[in-house]
Amino acid sequence: MSSRGPRSAYSSRSASPATPPARYDPFASENDPIELSDIQRPPLLSHDSDGSRGLSPLRSQDPEEARGRGSLRPDSYFGLSQNTGGRYAPLPGRNESSRPSVHSRRESTYTLNSPYHSKLVDADTQALVDRRAGEIAQWHIHWTTPAIIGSLFVAGVAAAVGHHYFYSRLNGQPAHDQLKKIRWGTALAFFVKSTMVGTSIMCNRQRIWRTFRTKAMTIEGIDGLFSAPDDPTQFFINGEMWKNGKLATFMALCCWLIPIASVMSPASLATEISASQVPSRCPAVANLNFARESDYNFRVMPDDEVRRNAISYYNTTDLNGTKDGYFDYYDQPSKNVRRLAFSAAYLKRPQPRVGAALSFCGQGWNCSYSISFMGPGYKCDDVTDSPPANAPFKINQIAPDGNFTYVAEVDQDDYKSPQIDTLNGVPRQPPPYPASLGVFASEPILWIGYAIKNNTSYPADSPYAKKWKVMHEPKIFKCVMYHTNYTFEMNYNISQTATLKQRDFLNPLVDTTLKPNLGNNSNWVAVPATNFVRPGQDPKAYKLTAAYHSMGALLRSFLRGSVEKTTDVFVVTKSDISETRLMDARTSDPIPNLMEGVQGLFEEMLISLLSEPALVVAETQDVACIKTRTINQFRYYKRGLWIGYISVIGVTFCFILIGAWSIYQNGVASDVLFSRIMVTTRNPTLDHLSVGACLGGDPFPKELTDTKLRFGVLLEDNSREGPLGVVEHCCFGTVGETKEIIKGGTYSGLAKYRNKRQTKLGTQDEKTELLARYSAEEPS
Repeated sequence: MSSRGPRSAYSSRSASPATPPARYDPFASENDPIELSDIQRPPLLSHDSDGSRGLSPLRSQDPEEARGRGSLRPDSYFGLSQNTGGRYAPLPGRNESSRPSVHSRRESTYTLNSPYHSKLVDADTQALVDRRAGEIAQWHIHWTTPAIIGSLFVAGVAAAVGHHYFYSRLNGQPAHDQLKKIRWGTALAFFVKSTMVGTSIMCNRQRIWRTFRTKAMTIEGIDGLFSAPDDPTQFFINGEMWKNGKLATFMALCCWLIPIASVMSPASLATEISASQVPSRCPAVANLNFARESDYNFRVMPDDEVRRNAISYYNTTDLNGTKDGYFDYYDQPSKNVRRLAFSAAYLKRPQPRVGAALSFCGQGWNCSYSISFMGPGYKCDDVTDSPPANAPFKINQIAPDGNFTYVAEVDQDDYKSPQIDTLNGVPRQPPPYPASLGVFASEPILWIGYAIKNNTSYPADSPYAKKWKVMHEPKIFKCVMYHTNYTFEMNYNISQTATLKQRDFLNPLVDTTLKPNLGNNSNWVAVPATNFVRPGQDPKAYKLTAAYHSMGALLRSFLRGSVEKTTDVFVVTKSDISETRLMDARTSDPIPNLMEGVQGLFEEMLISLLSEPALVVAETQDVACIKTRTINQFRYYKRGLWIGYISVIGVTFCFILIGAWSIYQNGVASDVLFSRIMVTTRNPTLDHLSVGACLGGDPFPKELTDTKLRFGVLLEDNSREGPLGVVEHCCFGTVGETKEIIKGGTYSGLAKYRNKRQTKLGTQDEKTELLARYSAEEPS
């Protein structure tokens, strides 16, 4: 025992030679520190004369130490008797093997080359080996793997649904804490991605093991299937994966593609500038009340001591208003109203009120609401087909027969200004005053003729072809002022807009008719006189009529006159209509819908009065309104989220079905952990193939990676029968040394027998009983 030959040499030098031989051969030298048992070597139970190769793995150099290991027998292998030449001996009349029984003392190749044949084994390891000896692989699908797969999938689907509801709640809400919300959405998306990838990987592992059982693959191909979920280069450099493991490879590829959903899903929530609408009430919106003009008295200061501006300026027969029979009579439109009316004409839209949205809608809001009021309005009628006899011009005066492209007579029997010579607004002459002083006998009718020009040229033989390039269609209409009910939709959104919703004409402002006056210097006379509006008769009605008349006078100041063309080139303008939107500035022609334009321009002048709160007619109202606010809101696009999630969930569910079918076919649920690789590579052939590559470093031997292996039942020439019959071993091996694993077969252990004997043995350890019976029946 003192002389160990090769062992002594090993102990005296480094395990790795400083200068390795040109070609390493573990079987060429007795002095090589790395020794590997030859597959044909006799059992390690035999003792060589030099005391080295034949030593029992459990024999110690110190006899006292050997005696101190109570249960460890020097002639046993990990505590099992080695005299029988095999791990099991047959039980009489039980589990007879289909192959002839071999009673020789030879060990099986697997037993002889077991990795547990180490030089030294500690007692704890020996005890573990004793407990594990004789165990049978159980055909049992443990609940852990299916439960994890199912839990991950359910958690992922729940997170996807939660992601949807989270974004649904944010949809339309103000975009506060955007970063926080986006982080939560991204976290949910990555959780869904992680669970779906995890589920797919676990199902991929089950499919890998099914592939290994049915297909022989090179070690390089096996490496590819194992590493593809972690190493994307395998899809490009490892063609064998696609050839022999198409489905498993596709599953691994999808594990890389599934995270795309984590990019698409968070992007389905965006922020947009949009209007938020809230039904509310606006307590102080501007409106018009022309009836307040009826009570206006320029001599009295209002209670709020704010001077109000009337629509009209007045003269009076008594400046102090103390004399009996005094009256105020109309002079002209007020300067403030003139300014507002002209602004509407020149701006080509109503004059907006400064800060209207803030005043009417509130801080940070826009709003829309309806207002209604009674005021002056022009009722217009087209009389082109039957012009009345009192029309101030004929239709043949309008192009193409005449030269007028626009002509208007708007001052027939107009209120005379000045009525009488005054000093500081008081008549210079003493009473009695003329009976017609300040009387509204009529309100001038608007007579307007114009030509509509189209793009059709006159025929060459037409008498108009030389004068006009294109056709002209003459039109005549008249407009009479009426008491009118208006309804406007006011909208304050960046700018003010007023949209006419309804217009109801009630009765003429002055209900009289003009007739030619044959016996007076005046060309016209209004009848009946009973409908005249007199200042001393009904002051309230008179002042209201004066307000209406002032607004009409401001409109007529733009309409009177004419636009004349002798050709399409030369234009003679004698009307201020060219300063308004009623005339096309590009062609100097009236707009085609001039009649509606005249009514609209007058209504724009009325709406402009809303911009001046100091007018007599201005008042405020509490109205129902729709408040709007332009804010940054969350906008959820459901399609963007569910396109990604449905595809990922659908693919993952298919993988679950594939994984479940693979588990059913395999009979077990497995993994690619080191422990699973360790127990499936217990094959002496693999031990011999691995010589020189035990460090696992790169570059890996090419001839080794090209070796084809499959996972199957190892074919052993000297398999022994045990208490359960022939017990075979499952592992990776070459094609020639393995056969297909049969689901339900008996492989390595006593679990199957234990299941059948459980009721008979009770709490007794059946493995101990069988081993005891087996040892007792051994021949001495």
